[in-house]
Amino acid sequence: MTTDHHTETKKTTPKNRFGLNPIIVLYGVIILLVAGLGYLFYRNWQLNNQLENERTSLRATAWQNQVVNDRNQLTFAMKTFVWAVRNAMLQNKPGEINEYFNTIVQNKGVREVLLVDPAGKVTLSTNKKNQGIAFADRFPAYLLGKQDIYFNNKIPYELSAPVTGPNQRLGTLVMFYTPTPVLTDPATAP
Repeated sequence: MTTDHHTETKKTTPKNRFGLNPIIVLYGVIILLVAGLGYLFYRNWQLNNQLENERTSLRATAWQNQVVNDRNQLTFAMKTFVWAVRNAMLQNKPGEINEYFNTIVQNKGVREVLLVDPAGKVTLSTNKKNQGIAFADRFPAYLLGKQDIYFNNKIPYELSAPVTGPNQRLGTLVMFYTPTPVLTDPATAP
């Protein structure tokens, strides 16, 4: 009787002192590293989105605050300016009004100032090309019909104020003002 003794040789990987296979430990570490990196990339993406949302919100808030501040300051300035123009008109001093216009247009942001008579004709303007024209031919006609100081926050800002005498409307004072941007408009921000 012959017996063949087959000795099977198994390839075994050496085990560490805890009885774990080093290859399995290596794969486990790699899986943990990949999962950790995945989490870090996801968290980074989340934080970037949150930062962008907060930045957009802050821009919108700053823009609104700037418009409110500009509106308050320009409305107050128009009230004062209208009274000065009114007094010069009642005293029939167009040269004085022209001096007011030349002084105010030197301020940063003031693009143009116009005095329009009740018929809609530009009487005085800081842009001499516009003097004598019909206001509605070159500018928005709705600015002339306002009964109080009007402010429109489209850029450039549009302001108009009636110049009233004791019993009648003497004309309308119109100003176009380009604000100094603190921030860009959120609608146009990248």
